[in-house]
Amino acid sequence: MKNIFKYLLLLLIPFSCKEKYISPVVSPATGYLVVEGVINSGPGETNITLSRTTPLNKQTVLFETGATVLVEGEDNSRFLLKEVSSGKYSTANMALSNTKKYRLSIATKDGKKYQSDFSSVNYNPPIDSVNWKRQGRDVQLYVNTHDPNNNTKYYQWEYVETWELHTYYLSTLKYKEVTNSRGVTTYSAVYNDSSSFGPDLTKYFCWRTEPSTTIFTGTSSNLSSDVINLPMISIPADSWKLNILYSVNTKQYSLSKGRYEFLQRMKKNTESTGSVFDAQPSELNSNIHCVSNPLEPVIGYIDICPIQEKRIYINRKSLPDWNYSQSCSEIEVPNNSDSIAIKALFLLPTYPKTDPMTGRIISFFAAPPECVDCKLRGSSIKPSFWPN
Repeated sequence: MKNIFKYLLLLLIPFSCKEKYISPVVSPATGYLVVEGVINSGPGETNITLSRTTPLNKQTVLFETGATVLVEGEDNSRFLLKEVSSGKYSTANMALSNTKKYRLSIATKDGKKYQSDFSSVNYNPPIDSVNWKRQGRDVQLYVNTHDPNNNTKYYQWEYVETWELHTYYLSTLKYKEVTNSRGVTTYSAVYNDSSSFGPDLTKYFCWRTEPSTTIFTGTSSNLSSDVINLPMISIPADSWKLNILYSVNTKQYSLSKGRYEFLQRMKKNTESTGSVFDAQPSELNSNIHCVSNPLEPVIGYIDICPIQEKRIYINRKSLPDWNYSQSCSEIEVPNNSDSIAIKALFLLPTYPKTDPMTGRIISFFAAPPECVDCKLRGSSIKPSFWPN
């Protein structure tokens, strides 16, 4: 469930090129509270995000900061979630009892109180596998799970993709700018490291990470057994994701029927509006209530379960015919200020041509920045889970 704050469904929503539906319900200036997340009863973190609904014509995220967020048990146990960044509240390893009920309690800085209904801890079976196969030239990933007791029925998955990327060119050079006392700036290409003349590997090795952005759920409620096998991610042919090494980490949540129905309505309302032929917005059910004002809507649905995770890797060696190619070209530039200013200031230098007698850089090659510096498309910090 991502970015629910964008989608207050009682706001004015266009559904025809000629007419607009104007809701008789007007959102308050501060918006309604949006609660996102699942209470993790097992090991690992519980992350709850609080924000406010905003009109569809505003893209600014209005996070709810300064709140007091607690997980409370019917046995009077209390677990405080600390605000780790704007609107994001977190705690770790609560190890909740499967025999007790719990709820989320929120006190906002304006003095309002919100509580979810007390809920039991849902059983969440392990993820059996995340696997992949070729479909034509594409790669399709699947998630598989099952509950041998046939009790879970409703599931949600979120995933984070990470892949390694390299630049087309290795760079051993950088630009040096010198501004004299008269304010005149001159340019030259020099080595990144005058002691080794080697390439800058922080520009060559990078990693890109992208979380899932859609609501991905599944149910076996209409099946004779609680077995799930669903397509999860489709990677198109020759994508840069599989050029070197790719990884996906999948999280699985078991859902109550109420949260599953909430997510289904949210999915329809956020992904299928904009046309007169689309399903029109519907009111969302919620198990979170404003204690201070019972008539105030709250957007969200809290469930409790242990979160199951599984990570897999796909190596380019498993795809010998994968033909990703970055379109790059370079030009040769004389190593003088005028030539650099005219031809290469919007390019990055790669490697030099030197005078064999003096070793002086007499000219160099330069290419578009995205072909030389991978930090423009990813991070040079190697993830902790990445293989050596």
